[in-house]
Amino acid sequence: MDAIRLTNLSKKYGTVLAVENLSLQVPAGSMFGFLGPNGSGKSTTIGCMTGLLDPTAGEIELLGERFTADNAAIKRRIGVMPENLGLFEPLYAHEFLSFVARMFGLDEDTSRLRVKELLAALELTDTSKTLSEYSTGMRKRVAFAAAVIHSPEVLFLDEPFESIDPAGVALMKQWLRRLTEQGRTVFITSHVLETVERICTEVAIVTRPGKLVWHGDIRSFPIHYDGQEFPALEPLFLHLTGERYADLKWL
Repeated sequence: MDAIRLTNLSKKYGTVLAVENLSLQVPAGSMFGFLGPNGSGKSTTIGCMTGLLDPTAGEIELLGERFTADNAAIKRRIGVMPENLGLFEPLYAHEFLSFVARMFGLDEDTSRLRVKELLAALELTDTSKTLSEYSTGMRKRVAFAAAVIHSPEVLFLDEPFESIDPAGVALMKQWLRRLTEQGRTVFITSHVLETVERICTEVAIVTRPGKLVWHGDIRSFPIHYDGQEFPALEPLFLHLTGERYADLKWL
């Protein structure tokens, strides 16, 4: 079964095309990496898949059902950590997580227990600071906690590891592996290709404007493509996206 299925998804902002006829299938229980250079439509695609944006064209299926922005039943079964985090920064961490838990329908006792456990595990027990006073890394930990507090069946993470210290990243990766072992699906965008290569089972690569150029299994390298052998994800990514970097003679 596919946890996510996109069919000819497109998104325009005025006359600017951000995603172009994207079709994609993500198997349930996979750790799926969604990669591309800056401006290639990754965050826009996640926005469409989670109801934060309305697609211009195409269809989205989540967990076997057609998804639209007003499908509250499906939204309760997914978790989202958006690029802009989406925190209510005047609140304290425990207040925000309690609010999110109740919004997802958790009862008061379950909410209280999960908030306590998440705050302790993610080292967010300082109750003297509001979210606006947290560092970027600490705010990202709170956003991650909010995305998983209701045990979602599909978890969308947009650049989840950026600005988080190594210990925090290691803990997050451990939890993500546990989710997929339980048959849940994790959909990740990240520019940290080494991390994606270590934790993901499949990868899709897009170029501007949100156009799919490769989708495959990355559990074993080398990968053979276009008559070439790629020993790791980075050279494959650079080949597919055409990214080039100028050499500066004075460096």
